[in-house]
Amino acid sequence: MAPRKRRLVASLALILMLLLSACAAPTDTASVRKDGEPVRVSGSGTCLPLLRILSGEYSDETVEFVFLPGLHSGGGIKGVANGDLEIGSVSRELTKDETALGLRYTLLSRDGLVLATHSSVDIPGLTSEQVRGIYRGDYSNWKELGGPDLPITILDRNEDESAKIVLREFVLGKELVITPKAVNLYYEPDMIDGLQSTVGAVGYFSLGYGLSQKLPVNYLQLDGVDASVENIKNGSYDVIRPLGIVTASDASEEINRFVEWASSPAATALIEKRGFAPAR
Repeated sequence: MAPRKRRLVASLALILMLLLSACAAPTDTASVRKDGEPVRVSGSGTCLPLLRILSGEYSDETVEFVFLPGLHSGGGIKGVANGDLEIGSVSRELTKDETALGLRYTLLSRDGLVLATHSSVDIPGLTSEQVRGIYRGDYSNWKELGGPDLPITILDRNEDESAKIVLREFVLGKELVITPKAVNLYYEPDMIDGLQSTVGAVGYFSLGYGLSQKLPVNYLQLDGVDASVENIKNGSYDVIRPLGIVTASDASEEINRFVEWASSPAATALIEKRGFAPAR
């Protein structure tokens, strides 16, 4: 059998179609995928690295996975509903309207959201109150928090992003007003790049991605608790978000076999080995 190809397709026409489908209501004009054609995957950029790991270890080498640029969770859901995607990646709970679309949702991981700093900031952790103070703009230098004499650069995400929603739910609170000095970043890769390249930076991102890629940043304890797979499993670290996928209710056997395998004990062990807390 030919080796599986894993490509990033950059067709502007297809990307535009998917972006439009993310903004429009589902229709009956879904494109029909034939058996043997590539399995189109997109949606939450946070969940895509996990799907790359799973697809890379999937034993059926006749299946070709095509990873399209991330469209966020909503785009992945509507892309599947419209027939423009076979697998939509999701990093949040489905809304009531999304559930009503009748798609099959499969939870793969309970991924931690980890607070981190640039490696220049050698502090072990922060309390939730200190994190709120940072994002409120109460601190301007790490020495105020027991760290080095460096200015604090605050990296943040948009309010509708799953990472920011989770950080508000578990740490910041809904009412906290973010300082205008915070640097707002649209994509998680931008957050990660900023943390690695900006001296004195603080931000937050996927624990699973950080561990799987061995990112050289300073992972912070929160309220004295390490962000780790073990602590997510035992419930002591609860700043987490669900990573899952949606597929059509009438998906092909080829798609269903992959989904079943992605939920199997073998895949669960792989997920944990690579740094993502399993769903069970």
